[in-house]
Amino acid sequence: MPKKGEISMRVNDRQMLFPGRFLVSLTKGAVRSGFALLLAGLLTASMAWSQGNQGTLEGTVVDQSGAGVPDAKLTVTNNATGIKFRTSSDSSGLFTIPVLPVGTYTVEVEHAGFGKLTQKNLTLTVGAQLSLSLTLTLAGQVAAVTVTGETPILEATRSQVSSTVNDTAIENLPTNGRNFINFVLLTPGVTLDVRGGDISFAGQRGTLNSLIVDGSDNNNTFFGQSVGRTGSGRAPYQFSEDAVQEFQVNSNAYSAELGHAGGAVINVVTKSGTNDFHGAGFEFYRDQSLNANDPINIINKRPKSPYHFNQFGGDIGGPIRRDKMFFFFDYDGQRNTLPNLVFLGVAPPANPSANQQAALTYLEARVGSWTRTQNQNVYLGKVDWRVKDNADRHSQTHSQRNAGRSPLSASLALDIRVTTNPA
Repeated sequence: MPKKGEISMRVNDRQMLFPGRFLVSLTKGAVRSGFALLLAGLLTASMAWSQGNQGTLEGTVVDQSGAGVPDAKLTVTNNATGIKFRTSSDSSGLFTIPVLPVGTYTVEVEHAGFGKLTQKNLTLTVGAQLSLSLTLTLAGQVAAVTVTGETPILEATRSQVSSTVNDTAIENLPTNGRNFINFVLLTPGVTLDVRGGDISFAGQRGTLNSLIVDGSDNNNTFFGQSVGRTGSGRAPYQFSEDAVQEFQVNSNAYSAELGHAGGAVINVVTKSGTNDFHGAGFEFYRDQSLNANDPINIINKRPKSPYHFNQFGGDIGGPIRRDKMFFFFDYDGQRNTLPNLVFLGVAPPANPSANQQAALTYLEARVGSWTRTQNQNVYLGKVDWRVKDNADRHSQTHSQRNAGRSPLSASLALDIRVTTNPA
């Protein structure tokens, strides 16, 4: 049942709940349904972003004596999109903006009788809570003050144990298979769970973790893993590495808006469009034609084993209307084939009897190598619309389509053996 503030919809016989910024996982008809869902979300959904996948900016506005300045006007501007967020300080000079998209911001503070204060290059990461102390100077002393500094490293208002993997690490660090979840291994105390290939925190099972994407739960309720079952080998990944902006790894004492985990909470934010058009493309190609033949194949006078691994895709984003509406689209494809050699476990007897020869002929006709395939297409489409200063609409659709081939008959053939009985 949908909770208050959620919208329920059925797509391809699956019930979808849309909280705040909604996430739709589709397995069929993804491209057709995706565009329709984007339009439907913009036209009908009134949403508020989940605080867990955003950041918070708070602090005090004071004068040179340290006294709080009430009713100071603050304007916080996202440098990439130009979107402005406005608030005022209270009677004690305190202010807070609880839900801000991740990014770099400029803060402007104004009050009658004081010079304008501008603080630039404040980087807000996912789940962060930045506390600022903004000091205003009397207007007679200076007309305006501009401060350019580093974002505070320590969050004094929180006790959670967490670390953030930003876009620089995701774009530049190598990872075999392009699965962004592998970057969680950069966090202290994290290893691969040998029992299933998931991520293990402090020795706990990988199925005890929780994955949140853009504020929406992205866990497989039945298996306890992330949707797509990354650790099972059924699907390589559900979100393209190029679609992820950054993510936060909460390993202990995380706040109340997170949870549903005995291990850790991985809080992911995907990319969005900005005021500038941007895009990227990639392709990674490995094939048997580029490899030397395996020594075992050479001994048995067999050709190179069939092998093909190709990953390709790209993304594009930009403004539909500057400072108001933005789009982002990402595609990631994978074409993967691996050899599965099947042969009889023993050599045929030198002088087989008629029955033995008949058995060998029967088995040899049914023993054959096959090639396992694992193909996947992943799509992500987003539209962000700043309707007015206190109203945002965010629509997102995501599709993962995975197909593979693993014949049962070939697996059974592996256990066939031919034995001879002495006369």
